[in-house]
Amino acid sequence: MISVITYGRNDSHGYNLHKRAAISFNALAEVMSDPDDEILFVDYNTSDDHPTFLEAIADTLTDKAKKVIRIFRVRPQQHSHLGARTHLVALEAQSRNVALRRSNPRNRWILYTNSDMLLVPRNEDESLSDIMGALPDGFYETPRFELPEMLWEAAFDRRDPVGNLAKLRDWAVRFRLNQVVHNSMPMRYDALGDFQAALRDDMFAIHGFDEEMLLGWHCDSNLAARLALYRGTVDTLIDKVFAYHCDHTRVAAANNKGRQTKQNDLNRFVWDVATPYLPAQANSWGWPDLDIEEIRLDCDTSFERFFAGVGAAIEPAQAPYETTSLDWCHLDDLTYDVPHTLPFVCDQVLTYPKHTALMFIGTRAELLTRFSTAWRSMGFTGPILVPQECAGLPTDLPGVETGPFHDLLRRAEMFIFEFGLVTQRSDEPLRIGRLATPLDKERLEVVERLFRHAASLEAETRPESQSAPRRFIGVNVIHNWYWRLFTDYIGANLNPFCSQVLAGNPRTAMSMKGKIVRVLDRYRPVARYSAQLRMAPLPRRA
Repeated sequence: MISVITYGRNDSHGYNLHKRAAISFNALAEVMSDPDDEILFVDYNTSDDHPTFLEAIADTLTDKAKKVIRIFRVRPQQHSHLGARTHLVALEAQSRNVALRRSNPRNRWILYTNSDMLLVPRNEDESLSDIMGALPDGFYETPRFELPEMLWEAAFDRRDPVGNLAKLRDWAVRFRLNQVVHNSMPMRYDALGDFQAALRDDMFAIHGFDEEMLLGWHCDSNLAARLALYRGTVDTLIDKVFAYHCDHTRVAAANNKGRQTKQNDLNRFVWDVATPYLPAQANSWGWPDLDIEEIRLDCDTSFERFFAGVGAAIEPAQAPYETTSLDWCHLDDLTYDVPHTLPFVCDQVLTYPKHTALMFIGTRAELLTRFSTAWRSMGFTGPILVPQECAGLPTDLPGVETGPFHDLLRRAEMFIFEFGLVTQRSDEPLRIGRLATPLDKERLEVVERLFRHAASLEAETRPESQSAPRRFIGVNVIHNWYWRLFTDYIGANLNPFCSQVLAGNPRTAMSMKGKIVRVLDRYRPVARYSAQLRMAPLPRRA
């Protein structure tokens, strides 16, 4: 019956986004009753190393909401061709069109709203699906009423949509919330974008939202102007449903700069509109030829993929805990526990596209073997690229491709650099002063050389299809002198030693010089402490 379309990204847009969004999605799902009803959320331009917004708040959504929500993830790379034309990080017209193109064709109605709205049927015995199912063809709006922040923030339970809707019916009267604000036609009401119901066939006929609207604001007014021309009128549902907005004005949103706010041209896109159609985008609106990932919250979730991948690659521990040490005398000890480290490596890659091509450069065959099992079990279809220069690594594993480093470099979309001891046995105690053998040093020098090359030439060697810097994941680069090497080139957080993993993007040439100075400053006390213990200072690397 209804495809409800919203959009956003995993950021902190406005105020307390995670709570008002959970309240909204749960309430929207609660007033749906048709088996074909769906909520389409376009997660636009969330960073690849983050989950989508709704995945991040999935634990606050009801089971009913999870069943009706479909998430379409538009990656930063898919937005990059528009980056020079807009200051916005999330685009409304593109997002709504992506969802419209992929909506359930059995649904008669498209309802455009936002992720902080509660829709309340005036007749408690009716669902929104009942209301929409009985409507004649047309284009419908309803006024938006504001809900003070203290009411939704302090008194609403995210996972109790029935209780929230009941409270809202009472508070609307108790606190005199319902004030209709009229606007000039064809807008009819203020803030009209929070409830615009159009026939799906009509939206396809007029070619969706205008994708030339790249500066924010008035996309809903443009749609109203065009649908008013197409339908001849703008109808209202004020007698059937009220719409309440979780107000969030304590903190200005990213697209709200007061009088300096950049907006689409109101004359061009509203007052001067003379046709409902957009022939220039007739064949391209909603990016029909683009492979947009769809994510569900009720099946094949990221956690399920993680659980399947790591579970296939490692066995449960036989001891209640393992031990290691941060003693300074072990800074040259590169031993580490592969099964313990693997979950942290998998955690770094899970949110990236399944078709990602990953290059593995390292020393320990055990990590590559286990990781390749996890990679496939997590649903990744892209290859694991292993340079021929890394001797001793298995190349007959499923999905592993090998070749000269130079040939593989431009295909790689992500890197894992592992700095371990090829001679370490899996049952060997950790960090007991174990030194590298000549074979270890030979293999490590290859990894270090390839790392320096890849990080230094990142901008020149990344694939042409990839505009953003590639992600570099370092394994066994904490609390040993490879930390200095890795952070000289890669902007990474100071992660806990227990994870064994650092990750980030290559630094620019200008920022690297200052970073090197700071890194050396950090290590000077270590060298002094080593001297006090009559130990050799940290090795100087070329």
